[in-house]
Amino acid sequence: MDVRAAYTFVLAFSLTMALIPPLVRFAVPLGLMDKGGGRKVHEGLVPRTGGVAVFVGFIVPTLVWVPFRLDLSAFLAASVLLFAFGVLDDRFNLDYRLKLLGQVAAALVATLAGGILIERVPFFYGGVLPASVAVPLTVFVLVGVTNAVNLSDGLDGLAGGISLLALACLCLLANQGGDGAVVLITLATIGAVFGFLRFNTFPARLFMGDTGSQFLGFSTGVLALIVTQRSDPALSPAVPLLVLGLPILDTLRVMVLRVARGQSPFQADRTHIHHRLLASGLTQYEAVSLVYGVQFLLVVLAYLLRYSLDGAILLTYAATCMLILVGLREAERHATYLGSRAKHQHLFGRLVARARRTWLLAGAPFNILRFGLPLLLVTGALVASSVSADILVLSAGLFGVLLVSLVVKSLLLFMIERLSAYAAAATVAFLLERSDGLMDACGFCLHMVYGALALVTVLWVRVSTAHFKVSSLDVLILLGALVAPMLRGLGLRHIGVVALESIVLFYAIEVVLQERERGWSPLRVGVLAALGILTVRGLLG
Repeated sequence: MDVRAAYTFVLAFSLTMALIPPLVRFAVPLGLMDKGGGRKVHEGLVPRTGGVAVFVGFIVPTLVWVPFRLDLSAFLAASVLLFAFGVLDDRFNLDYRLKLLGQVAAALVATLAGGILIERVPFFYGGVLPASVAVPLTVFVLVGVTNAVNLSDGLDGLAGGISLLALACLCLLANQGGDGAVVLITLATIGAVFGFLRFNTFPARLFMGDTGSQFLGFSTGVLALIVTQRSDPALSPAVPLLVLGLPILDTLRVMVLRVARGQSPFQADRTHIHHRLLASGLTQYEAVSLVYGVQFLLVVLAYLLRYSLDGAILLTYAATCMLILVGLREAERHATYLGSRAKHQHLFGRLVARARRTWLLAGAPFNILRFGLPLLLVTGALVASSVSADILVLSAGLFGVLLVSLVVKSLLLFMIERLSAYAAAATVAFLLERSDGLMDACGFCLHMVYGALALVTVLWVRVSTAHFKVSSLDVLILLGALVAPMLRGLGLRHIGVVALESIVLFYAIEVVLQERERGWSPLRVGVLAALGILTVRGLLG
């Protein structure tokens, strides 16, 4: 389970990252472009092919490693159906009734074919809802959650980050309930979303479109029901209210305001929470980061109160919603607080400009990454624990493909190089963390190396002129760093630490790749050497 979980996450992440650049290039001929203006906060045309990459990144590792059973097979079939409707909507802007038809059809497949039903409801202790009530209730909830997440997709990275945090909580709950298949599915979805967010944080290079937002909303809703209704019946059935509480609150709030003004509850406007945060003076980065923080608080409360009484969870959610609404109103009333901050930003800008002119700050960090990263990969491949057969196959395949691409100078070299580097980094991090003798002897020093690598990466992106900049995605990584050590004690052993270490390596790799070095650069040589060493060790072991 430990190995499959790591492979599922890494493959989903790497596959999504690799698919996005070609999907961006093909967005125009496919007619999958999002036009800005109006109620939208972006201007111009932006590709909305990200949802295709997310879905493919999710479905491939799921089909490879997740054991099939009736409810999960129905969920996959429903996801494929919803994916098809999403692509059609992104291409042809379907009428809302056709979109609703697709959502209802997907929900019916999950409920009727997979038996994914809301049979236990809060305050209905000891009883099970009859099918005549459970089926329409479940369809209504799944359609509602799908649209709630879809409507939250109004700022760069917003819907993806909210869904990622919710899925992370469901992954922990599924693991505690002993449902390994759901753990793998959530990790596949998390990996795909994480790969997408690298390109979707402000300013976004592409959007997920309805293809992605509907898939994430539907998937999160279905997995929440499986976890709380089937995987661990001891969990309170009210837990999903906290896990998905923020998009639910936003949707209900907007609809109530529209009805109160005499408008249709489905009429688009700029009254969502993220719109009001922008109106209060926050930047996109600040608004998205603030929403991430609130969603993080809700999922932490969901985990802490998972076995509490239904009433305690409902009261906690009501109190949290009240605080959110009061805070939002106060932010709108005090929208002029940014005056002094502009001066600090001006001061910081001057310091950064001076740092750019200083070789020590602008040149040394990149050279450390340029040579230190491949050295870490090669050293790790040499001293890590034994190489299993699956790692041997992966390493040998990537070594051959990358070597041929470098020799013939393939047009796909940049994509292949990125995929190979990510896979090598995650594999080395996993093998090092699994080497108990090595970790006992110098585990602290190794973690210090990762910490130093992260510090150097942050320093470089803060002072460089490269396109790679710190964004709201870094807030998600920080939040993940706060909870990653918890995974070690929840049966996933090293997965949390490996995921965090892999993310540090991925960021460092991305920074180095931004320079587009030609020929046999240190990173290319290091990745080839690490993959070659893993291949030889696998053959000899």
